[in-house]
Amino acid sequence: MQRFGNALPAIALVGCVALIALIVPLAEISGRGYGFFTRDPTQIGQIPYYSGYLSSLGVLTWATGAAVALFSAVLLDGLAADRSEATFLFYFGCLTALLALDDLFLIHENFFLNEKIVFLAYMLIALTGCVLFKKHLLRQATGFAIAAACAFALSLIIDRFQYAIQERIGDFRILFEDGSKFFGAVCWAIFLCKASAASILQSARS
Repeated sequence: MQRFGNALPAIALVGCVALIALIVPLAEISGRGYGFFTRDPTQIGQIPYYSGYLSSLGVLTWATGAAVALFSAVLLDGLAADRSEATFLFYFGCLTALLALDDLFLIHENFFLNEKIVFLAYMLIALTGCVLFKKHLLRQATGFAIAAACAFALSLIIDRFQYAIQERIGDFRILFEDGSKFFGAVCWAIFLCKASAASILQSARS
């Protein structure tokens, strides 16, 4: 993982150039201008700047948690004698980054993937991590992780029974579904930040 950390600047720069270059074939294939891929969606759609603000903040929250966890993992891999903490943070940091990308591009609804299969895959990855790193989860800020899991479960349940719930409470269904997901993302980001800080402090003391 330390080699990954050393190579990260180069990976970031190459990835940046590749993403910019990707716009050219995408524009050619879709028949759209370059601005369609570079500008803000609110400008392209000519909708108010505050449209979907909770969703945008949710993506930022996911990204924050992922960045903190991955940075801490690389740092701990070079400092700590026990690298299991680094592996724990790297695993869940990668999962969180994947969830951020999904939330940003709605991967579970697009790319010809079955939504149920995508959610099942995420659940299996999360459960595998819970089994592999149970010791680390139990000694960190577990309350925030549990709160996040409960909030995500509530959001999925509301989505599963959305039509029945919509008939009873109307548009409040959307507020509760998306609000629960956002609350869960915040709790999860707090968990990752606290777990990262605790691991780094413990490593510094030892």
